[in-house]
Amino acid sequence: GLSMALGAFLAGLLLAETEFSLQVESDIAPYRGLLLGLFFMTVGMSIDPKLFLSNFPAVSLILGLLIIGKTLLVTFIGRVFGVSTIAAVRVGLLLAPGGEFAFVAFGEAVNQGLLSPQLSSLLFLVVGLSMAMTPYLAAGGQFLASKFEQHDVRSLLPVESETDDLQGHIIILGFGRVGQIIAQLLSERLIPFVALDVRSDRVAVGRALDLPVYFGDAGSREVLHKVGAERACAAAITLDTPGANYRAVWALSKYFPNVKTFVRAHDVDHGVNLEKAGASAVVPETLEPSLQLAAAVLAQVSSAIILF
Repeated sequence: GLSMALGAFLAGLLLAETEFSLQVESDIAPYRGLLLGLFFMTVGMSIDPKLFLSNFPAVSLILGLLIIGKTLLVTFIGRVFGVSTIAAVRVGLLLAPGGEFAFVAFGEAVNQGLLSPQLSSLLFLVVGLSMAMTPYLAAGGQFLASKFEQHDVRSLLPVESETDDLQGHIIILGFGRVGQIIAQLLSERLIPFVALDVRSDRVAVGRALDLPVYFGDAGSREVLHKVGAERACAAAITLDTPGANYRAVWALSKYFPNVKTFVRAHDVDHGVNLEKAGASAVVPETLEPSLQLAAAVLAQVSSAIILF
């Protein structure tokens, strides 16, 4: 009973939560550019200049409230989840324009009698103008980042010439607490490695210690190629989120099947999914602390029984 647009949207949401999401995304990639161009042509044709001129004060007010309100809201949410202020503002500016699904929602609302055609046309105009402002909002976020960020991310990206001499090395995907411990152990044993992370502060910490740590997406085929994944012998995946771990395992299994992947899982179910994606070995992060705590408790109980 749903419209074609709403049905396709919900189907996409459902597929995005399955193990087939990356393959589906790669299959539809050739059509995405064509359909995006057609969509934005349709959006441009829906903008009525006469309506804009006749309702300029109302359109300007609604557009300003939309941009400012969404920027502040997304910035606040980003700060709540621990994102830096500058990064949160940049994300807020990028997400401030209206989304393309607004056109589907407004059209459905008109069909159901919830919105009048005149109000719908006005909202169409506001959303279309906000989308047209996206490049300028992105440029504004980039300007703020260049003025206030401490590190230039471009200087932290991997360069292929820097990893040409690596052979049989280890790739550490995720340079958090676990990744740093692995890097320390490999360094002490003079085992060559290279690390990737998407947080510039972690990369800067590694660079300060003169370690081969680079900024990059662990699930990107191009980034993995730049760190010599085709010549690596193994990869230790210690990313923060289950989705990022799964995506990295999938990319390595698909594009660099010679690399053995050892990955940290958040729980047993996540570990099963990682094994299905192609992981060579999975270590649930709750297993080792549980075993260590149980061993400590048993040791204490044993010593108490002996003393008793």
